[in-house]
Amino acid sequence: MDKKRFFSTTGFAYFVLVILWLGVQILLSTIIQAVAPGSIYRYPVLLWLLSSVPLYLAGMPVCALIMQRLPAMELYQNRMTGRNWFSTLCAAVFICYAGNLIGNGVSSLLSRLTGMEITSSVDEMLSSGNLGYVFLFSVILAPLMEELVFRKLLIDRVIVFGDRTAILLSGLFFGLIHGNFYQFFYAFGLGCLFAYVYIRTGRLGYCISFHMAINFLNGFLSSVLLEKINYYDWINSGSYDYMITSIFSHFGALVGIIFLFILLFGMAVAGLVILIMSRRNIELRSAEYEMPAGETFRTVFGNAGVILFVISIVVLFILNIIP
Repeated sequence: MDKKRFFSTTGFAYFVLVILWLGVQILLSTIIQAVAPGSIYRYPVLLWLLSSVPLYLAGMPVCALIMQRLPAMELYQNRMTGRNWFSTLCAAVFICYAGNLIGNGVSSLLSRLTGMEITSSVDEMLSSGNLGYVFLFSVILAPLMEELVFRKLLIDRVIVFGDRTAILLSGLFFGLIHGNFYQFFYAFGLGCLFAYVYIRTGRLGYCISFHMAINFLNGFLSSVLLEKINYYDWINSGSYDYMITSIFSHFGALVGIIFLFILLFGMAVAGLVILIMSRRNIELRSAEYEMPAGETFRTVFGNAGVILFVISIVVLFILNIIP
């Protein structure tokens, strides 16, 4: 097997995904702005559609077509117990919060160093969009499509180079495609965890269920409760009296937010303990084309396809910084 060509094809497939995603997005935005100026910002559904449709209907399908040129393996299938499923979800919650803290810290540092305001486009969409759109795009579509492309499509082919390479590449590509430092760190960690689950079980459904649960708890449910107390209104009002009135007039939702915070905090602490206790049980198997660490890095990243992908990701990060 020509290893460099293999990874160059892989990198090129995901490079095409990014280019089509951005290209179609820019094209559609230009057309909408020409036909109905300002409508993108008046109708939140357009933001969701512009973010998702080019990715799901253009970038990902073409990426899949290119990846299908590479040989794929069928993984052995194993089942998880309910206890193992919940333990893994707790670990995912911890990774999500730890990654969020790192991402916020790095973004804040970059903002200070560059003088630019680095914001999270996802947070803006969650706060401005209809909750139905949030549920459809973030809880249903994103987990289904992203797990197919960044777990099954990628791992089924890269697994011939060993578990370690498959897990790290899946996590790295998944983190980078988010296009900002706010999300990169937790997405990378979750991507590695989901990749490990997929390799050990051979069942993509588990990864989809974890992804849906994380997006539901951290994105949808929190957005529902924050909207109930008019959080985004009173936090921007600057009025202490308005804040107090809003809190007491939506006391039930406030209790819900507190309960959700306690639940997620408890799950995160449990997840940290679980990760520490189970670290010795992590099994990373070698494979037919396993490479030494130094050769792996040169082979995976020292080729035209992956270099093009990295360049496209740099462009994506820059575009997400530009207001």
